[in-house]
Amino acid sequence: RSAARWARGRGDAGGGEPLEVPSDPIAVPATTRRRGLSAIINHLLDRRVEKDARGGSDGESGSDSDSNSDSDDDDVDKLPSIAFDFLVNGRLLRTGVEAAARREGLSLETAVKVHYFPAARAPTGDGESEELPDWITAMSSSCCSTGGGATASANNADNVLFAGTADGAIRAFGCAKGGIAELSTIGAHAGPIKCIASLPDDTTTSSSGKGGCLVASGSIDQTLVMHHMDKKKLALHSVFSGGHTNSICSVALMRQSAGQTVMASGDWDGNLSVWKVPSADGGVGSNGSSSSNKASKKKQKTSPASATVVEVEEVRPSASWKAHASNISGMAYTHGSNGTKLITGSWDHSLKVHDLERQDCILTLNGSRVVTALGRCHNSDVVASAHPDCTVRLWDMRVHTKAGAESTSVSDTTLRPSHKAWVTDVQWSPTDPYVLATTSHDGTVKVWDIRSSLPLHTVRAHPKGEKGLCLSYTNGIIYSGGSDCVVKRFVC
Repeated sequence: RSAARWARGRGDAGGGEPLEVPSDPIAVPATTRRRGLSAIINHLLDRRVEKDARGGSDGESGSDSDSNSDSDDDDVDKLPSIAFDFLVNGRLLRTGVEAAARREGLSLETAVKVHYFPAARAPTGDGESEELPDWITAMSSSCCSTGGGATASANNADNVLFAGTADGAIRAFGCAKGGIAELSTIGAHAGPIKCIASLPDDTTTSSSGKGGCLVASGSIDQTLVMHHMDKKKLALHSVFSGGHTNSICSVALMRQSAGQTVMASGDWDGNLSVWKVPSADGGVGSNGSSSSNKASKKKQKTSPASATVVEVEEVRPSASWKAHASNISGMAYTHGSNGTKLITGSWDHSLKVHDLERQDCILTLNGSRVVTALGRCHNSDVVASAHPDCTVRLWDMRVHTKAGAESTSVSDTTLRPSHKAWVTDVQWSPTDPYVLATTSHDGTVKVWDIRSSLPLHTVRAHPKGEKGLCLSYTNGIIYSGGSDCVVKRFVC
């Protein structure tokens, strides 16, 4: 038998109930696994204990179970049980307590300290869109004030999902509980959309008030454009030209502390361009500064049947240079850099950190596989990359870390291959620095905790034979799109 000392982890029961248990050591069988430990915690919290968890777990024998009709009657009046996860030396427990302690080199002569916290819920389907005309190739979501009016504010902001499709259109969806409703559609490109990024727009002030979203998209047709969504309608905002001569495969947006919105884009040839985004009011940013990268204004008719003409900014890049030897398939601004540093991943097997002000690469990490997608943790520069060999890899791209600063602990550099085909997208949880989601040509969505090399949950998101192509991860919700032309919504 082994002794375990409990230490409470993050989270509560969902209703604010405390989950504290005494920290006194408890003797448990050495082979006790996650479910058995979860039963012990629920018992200490005076909650119900699941029948199949009493006396053992995860394949353990139930011969010592004390479950009987009397205990079942007693459990009726108790709060429902909670599924817990456990950490031993910073790694998720997936074996018996003794095996985990030995693997981590912990002494069994003293109590093994075990941290516990509520386990992540498995994603469950919560609605889907109508079938779209073509494949869904890129997605991004933002919290936007789409209602308009001078009183528009964060209090009535809606979560809007932007989906780019292979027919070159961008579709905006309102995502209420249990359903996905199409709000607006606009033909953005002549070819399939390869990348899309969105950002709440709090710099624009017009008759409709302040709010809306900026949506940048790049396409195989070598065009890079930005649209603005306001009052549930997409409209062309600006056209970005002169930076690329091939398919645009990745894009990232960032609002700097001074109010200036900046953008980076990468293409099939490995070229990287950086841009300053003009505001819808005619300036470069909310501070009203002038721009050297603003070339001209183009006049465009809103529709053939209308005589209305709108002026659209044509923007030139602030800088462009060769950053990789091949396709830049993913990018993200670094954490806390205020838009001055950028992480990129490429088909040339490398990930790089660029100083955009100096136009210089300050860190290169070389891998052994093509990088098909890239995602950055929301509170650090720990990056997850997707690959064609069914694998997700973790990279620590932190160049300078202040002494004593908290940082995410990465336990594995490579997550165990679990997908059955090319991994097409990876997205981090916007709230949990340890959790990410992936999708693949095998049609599944997997949720991972980076403190374990195995996925927490696997969901069949698309019918067998259809491909998962893109994801968007918002607070507790995952959206998936693919070759079945339907946006799927999962609550987790």
